[in-house]
Amino acid sequence: MARRGFFHAFLSAVIAAVLSFFVMYFFIPSMGMQFLGVSFALREGSVNAQVLDVISEQAQGNPDFSKESFARLQELLSSPEVREQLKDAAKDGQQALESAVKQVTERAQ
Repeated sequence: MARRGFFHAFLSAVIAAVLSFFVMYFFIPSMGMQFLGVSFALREGSVNAQVLDVISEQAQGNPDFSKESFARLQELLSSPEVREQLKDAAKDGQQALESAVKQVTERAQ
């Protein structure tokens, strides 16, 4: 058997790290955001990033938004109907997106 040295182990670890980064970045955006802080789905200018920006602006600007309301908002945002509604609104423009987010946040309160 041939002995494999330090460089073989190091190169294997680097390749495994690079592959896991790209898999998380492109195919598992929730894990990418959790562990890496970046993901392909939330890149600047994407529909998901626009939706999150508008939601955070509206939630911060509303003093009546409690922790319970925020939990209900997260539950609403995880539903497929609301996701599709927000994606369609984001494609229609900023004002349509803001009004759709306002409707969802009012439902959460």
